[in-house]
Amino acid sequence: MKELKDFIKNKKIDFKKLEEFGFELIDNSYYYHTFLLKNQFKMSVKINLDNSIFTEIIDIETNEPYVLHLLEMRRSGYSEKVYKAYSEVLEKIQKECFEDERFKANYTKEIIEYVKNKYGDELEFLWEKSPKNAVVRRKSTKKWYAAILTISKRKLNLDSDEIIEVINLHNIVEEIKKLIDNKKYFPAYHMNKKYWCTICLDGTVEVKEIYKLIDISYELAK
Repeated sequence: MKELKDFIKNKKIDFKKLEEFGFELIDNSYYYHTFLLKNQFKMSVKINLDNSIFTEIIDIETNEPYVLHLLEMRRSGYSEKVYKAYSEVLEKIQKECFEDERFKANYTKEIIEYVKNKYGDELEFLWEKSPKNAVVRRKSTKKWYAAILTISKRKLNLDSDEIIEVINLHNIVEEIKKLIDNKKYFPAYHMNKKYWCTICLDGTVEVKEIYKLIDISYELAK
């Protein structure tokens, strides 16, 4: 079986959803089997409790493992079809059974859940070189109303190299001026400081207060 290391990077498995998807728990590992390309291949996925994941494809006709789909430089017409079918299964498993865990702070997770439940919006990770930075945009206008970033406290002129998660939120100029105190509310990191502020997601500002500011920012993204 081939181990997939990048598949679970920054992801957390929801074991209940694995079972709902069709995985079966056997000897502390979850197994899933399906068939590809009109039953020409049997694909097996094994997920261990330590989050490691392995896959295997068996050619039904020969009963031998098929590996050409894994050789990126040598994939051609047929092996490309196998690879596409294989990838579609993995993408579905990842979407339905894994949670994104790039952000660790409880406040961040609560905020992500809040915007998802209230506005139906998901995080967008736009920067390949900054995989722990994301934005949330309003569907009707495509405008950002929040950015969740992972930065050093020193970026906020605080005397610490601690890495924290922060949120940038939009507001009117007068309110931004009132909010900024460099203790709870900071001039926006990497955004227009006239219209945006930064809040540390470490409990210095209560999450309910952040929800209110998210709602204001959402309205301003009309």
